[in-house]
Amino acid sequence: MGHAGRPDRGRGPQCQLRRLHPGRFGEPSGADSRPHHQHAGGRHRRCASTQAGDPTVTSTKQKIRKQLTLDQIRLSPLNVRRTPREQEDTSALEELILQQGLRVPIEVHQMRGSKGTWGAFAGRRRYYAIGRLIERGDMAADAPVEVIDHVGYSDAELIEMSITENLPRVDMEDHELFAGVARAAALGHDVAQITQALGQPDEARVAKWIRLGRLAKPVFDAFVAKQIDIDQARAYAATEDNALQEAVFDRLGRFAPARQIRAALKIGDATSRRHLMFVGEAIYRAAGGRYELDLFAETADDRGRVVDEGLLEKLVEEKLATVRDQVRATCNRPDLRFIAEPPKHGGLVDSVLAVTPQKQGAHLKVGDGVVAHIDIDGAGEPVVSYWWESRKAKFGKDKPKEATPVSTGPIGNAIADPYQAKPRADAAIRREEGLSQDATFALRAMRKAILRAALVADAEAGGAEGLDYLVFAQARMLLDIRRPANVGMHAISTPHDVGVSFDAQELARGMTKDMPAHRALGDAIALITRQRWFTEPDVARGYSLYRAADEVMKRVTAALVAGMALERSLAADGYQMPIHDVVAHHVGADRDDQVRRRWWAPSVDFVDFFPKDQRAALADPFVDRATAANWPKLKSADLTTAVVAALTRDGSKGASWIHPLLRFTAPDAPAGAELKEAAE
Repeated sequence: MGHAGRPDRGRGPQCQLRRLHPGRFGEPSGADSRPHHQHAGGRHRRCASTQAGDPTVTSTKQKIRKQLTLDQIRLSPLNVRRTPREQEDTSALEELILQQGLRVPIEVHQMRGSKGTWGAFAGRRRYYAIGRLIERGDMAADAPVEVIDHVGYSDAELIEMSITENLPRVDMEDHELFAGVARAAALGHDVAQITQALGQPDEARVAKWIRLGRLAKPVFDAFVAKQIDIDQARAYAATEDNALQEAVFDRLGRFAPARQIRAALKIGDATSRRHLMFVGEAIYRAAGGRYELDLFAETADDRGRVVDEGLLEKLVEEKLATVRDQVRATCNRPDLRFIAEPPKHGGLVDSVLAVTPQKQGAHLKVGDGVVAHIDIDGAGEPVVSYWWESRKAKFGKDKPKEATPVSTGPIGNAIADPYQAKPRADAAIRREEGLSQDATFALRAMRKAILRAALVADAEAGGAEGLDYLVFAQARMLLDIRRPANVGMHAISTPHDVGVSFDAQELARGMTKDMPAHRALGDAIALITRQRWFTEPDVARGYSLYRAADEVMKRVTAALVAGMALERSLAADGYQMPIHDVVAHHVGADRDDQVRRRWWAPSVDFVDFFPKDQRAALADPFVDRATAANWPKLKSADLTTAVVAALTRDGSKGASWIHPLLRFTAPDAPAGAELKEAAE
């Protein structure tokens, strides 16, 4: 982490501490504190030293100036500096010690449980330099080393003194500062004591350092290794819940921006805040609920986290039960059913199913097949809406007959030509893979979900593939009079779902909703829809806010838009979209191991798509001959279980398998001349 990215350390001395294993040069000799004189002559040069001074006594605490030999000194575990010896360049200091002696004594304390060993809690580089001089023979092993022995001081006080010495040093790492104050606090010193000991003007700043030093170990280790920056560390430190920090870090990894981390921790979570307003903060606190403020928020009330989510949801549900009873009475429908969220179609709220009840006397008229949904708005007020339960409830089942396969001639573009090419493509897949028309559509949806998630992951890591693809594809479709058919993305206002039955849509939704790719998309959508530019009622002002948003947020938004506009392709004639393979290659979705690790895994429902013989063939390459030979004897359900196990078992050969229809293939790279021409 560069100096510019450091937290403000203030003007006073500062501290940082991290547990350090005692370092040593040679075994303890048991020598006392009297100086050992080296032999005259020879190549050894004696270290110049000052005379021992009188002890300084403060009540029971003493600072005694004395001389030790290096084999009596170890690096103290209370020393806050953690840079390994091999990474410290002490050559200039070594030369200075040889010429002028040790001008600043090493500060030590007697090691606990040892009468003949002292720990250096300040003066680590001096300790390293003298050790190297002795190792090279430039200084006698028994040369006296000037020290100041601190007697009667607590561990917390020694840590604070170690911090104080190192705070002004440019090479002191932030993580050493944070770990140091956290350890001093763990040893019993409160924020006020530490602030005073370090000469800091602001207790709030020291409280933040302590919070950062108490980060969950995997998060703190990533900060030490510079895998996350100070803004990400502050985002994790917005809560004291180490288990939550660790769980979110495991899920998001090291590339997640601070805003996404806070969202995952539910710091300033809009839903929790609405629910708290709905219930009433006083009622929540009276029931024992806690609200944790983010120490790093710009203002005290800017961000925080509902700690007792279970309690809050219980209070919300109790109050919603009262609201539901009131709504049922208003509609004169004691049996009125409530749904958790409005019905969706294609991942979006299905506005076709919205119902506006008419007033009939003292009641609202709500017919059979209609359900209600209660949302809680930004002011914490309940908002009731009414919906048809499903498209089946409103329109009835309208599933078109499966098209008669066409067996001859080129297949064509099944997506652009759903009336002629699509039946041919579906028939070919049925012959080759044994898949129904609905199953084919579901597989196309799964492949689309993988590419969507890969675009979002690329954006979160700083890429811009979603934006590039979106702008290019939409420009070609909107501006090119030839209206190219293989752009791989529909014009945002004209999705191509011609000839797709309601059952196929439901099957696709069911198969994609449990995919890791779908969950990753849900997290990204939740993040976007919480942004101020998204929630601003004035669209013009919202657009101005969006233009000022940070670039990562805009890239994630662009990737989501690109993902929403994706056609459902498949690695099969008629559904092939070569441009999808190019895009997938640039975002890593053409790597089977990457897809399996992050976005998709074969499930029982997926394997059950295929006829029994095709099902066995999926995992045949990943099992021994005896196992494969026994599969035809298995019942259908047992075979499915066996195939899924072979394809998902950790360490198995099938652990990185992707069905060929879902796989993206790395394209041939354009020749250098083509790239040069494109650049010109």
